[in-house]
Order: sequence, then C-alpha cells, then structure tokens
Amino acid sequence: AAGAFRSAMEAAAYKRLYPHEYYEKFVREGARPDGRPLGRARPVSVARGVVSTADGSSLVKIGRTTALAAVKLEVVTPTLDAPDDGNIDVTVELPPMCSATTRPGRVSEEAAYCSRRVADVLHDAKVVDPKKLCIDPGKFAWRVCLDVYVLDHDGCVLDAAVLAATGALRDCVVPVVSVDERGEVSVGAKASDGAGDAAAENEGGEKTKKRKTTTTMKRCEVTTNVAPVSLTTGLYRGRLIVDPNSEEEALMETLVTVCVDDSGSVVAVLKPGGDAEATETQIAHCVAAARARRETCANAMRDAFS
Repeated sequence: AAGAFRSAMEAAAYKRLYPHEYYEKFVREGARPDGRPLGRARPVSVARGVVSTADGSSLVKIGRTTALAAVKLEVVTPTLDAPDDGNIDVTVELPPMCSATTRPGRVSEEAAYCSRRVADVLHDAKVVDPKKLCIDPGKFAWRVCLDVYVLDHDGCVLDAAVLAATGALRDCVVPVVSVDERGEVSVGAKASDGAGDAAAENEGGEKTKKRKTTTTMKRCEVTTNVAPVSLTTGLYRGRLIVDPNSEEEALMETLVTVCVDDSGSVVAVLKPGGDAEATETQIAHCVAAARARRETCANAMRDAFS
C-alpha cells in the first residue's frame, strides 16, 4: 500500500512539473490520462425545467463540465429597423466557484467570448423565430433574456453553453398576451380574462363593459426546434484531441470549435487564437467529428423532451 501511494505521489508530482511530457506519454499510445481514446468525446446529459421561477431552463453536463441556462421574458418596445421582431439577449457567466482559475470581479474574456459566440450560433442556426416574439408591431415585443451559468468548468464550456441555451429556449413557451385600446399589456391569465368585449356585473348588479382587446397573441413556442451542436477539438503536436477537459485545454496548441445544425450543415467554425494554425485537413476532421457528435447530443435532447 505504501509503495502504491508513493508511486501515485510521484506520478502527480511528475504531471505537475512536466505536464507536456506526462501528457505525451499517453498520447503516443493513442490514449489520454482519463482513459478516453483521442477521438472520443465525453458523455452528455440534458435536463429541462430545472428552474421553476424561469420561463424556460435547462441543465447540461458534458463529463464534469456543467452549464445551467435560464430564460426570462420581458415586454419591450421593438427597434425601428425591425418593428415586428422580438430580440434575444445572451449572457454567459463564469462564477468564481466554477474553477480554480476564475476570479471575482469584472467579466472575464472567456465569458465575454462565449456570450458573443452563443448569440451568433443561435442567430445563424435560426433557433429562435423573431416573428413569434412580436406582440403588436411597432409597439410591443418580447425580449428573451437568456442567462447561462457555468457551474463546473472542466473544459469545452462553449459546447455546454450552446446546448444548454438551446434546451432552455426549447423549454420556454410564450404566454398569451393581449393589448387593450389604452395600450395596456396583459400577460397570462389576465390576458385570457380580459380578452374580448364581454359584459360583467358589478356588486350593484349593473352591467359594465370591459375594455375591448385589440391584439391577442396566442401561446406558442419560442424555438423553431432546430438544435445546433457544438464540438471543440484541440490540436496537440499534430494530433487531434476531441472534447478536451480543462487540464488538456491548457496544453493544447490551439482549439477549433465546429457548430452544426440538425442536418449536419456547418453553422460556424471558431478558432479563438492559439499558437498553431489549423490546416484545411485538420478542420475537415473537426467538422467530421462534430457531425458524428450531433446524434449523441440529439438523443440526449430528445430524451429530455420526450
């Protein structure tokens, strides 16, 4: 037992002092320290409706990486250039508890990068139909406030954020909305009760007329049921490492993230810097890996919403 403990301590010390040499020993054998082959992604799971106070929510786990997404709907005035469209605001947060390297204070570069890229993927894949978010053209529309919280950062945060955002939007349902002649907006049960031009009796038995409803929006889903899938692949000394964890990400020469839609068409190819260039052949392999990953993520989403 003492010998095994000493060996484990020596391995941990060697890994800390010489991380590249330690990792190279595994990669040369076509494996990784966690036991996965170089081309195997981690298991994925999706849960819906995990936040009761949100209009839609989803929890995604990719290995240990965990992302929670929640949606809140707000009634706003649409923009002048798109008077019959709603809009979506995406924020990805990496709180200090998610990893040892995250610090409190201003928004980190990684969080800002993920926020922009998740918004771009949702827009380019046409996950949300902005026309469904219109209440009264030029007057009222829905703003979808989508917040993604990374609870555990163990690599490939963008992949988990995209899937969690898609799940939360699919879980969200736009409520019934009505706008009366005075421009007052009623949501949910109040909209149903106030709709129409019905008569009601007050306490004295006299009939009073409810304000006429001029616009009524039916209850509908936010998404178009398109579920983009994102897969990050690392390049390490000429080899492709699919779905690296946080320790592996720190060793990668560069990272390439590929997003594909339900049909396997490429939505986005992202490469946030790095010390090495990705060749066309390597990018083609990354695209193929993302398409192979799509079915696994689609099954996890289907299980959550079945």
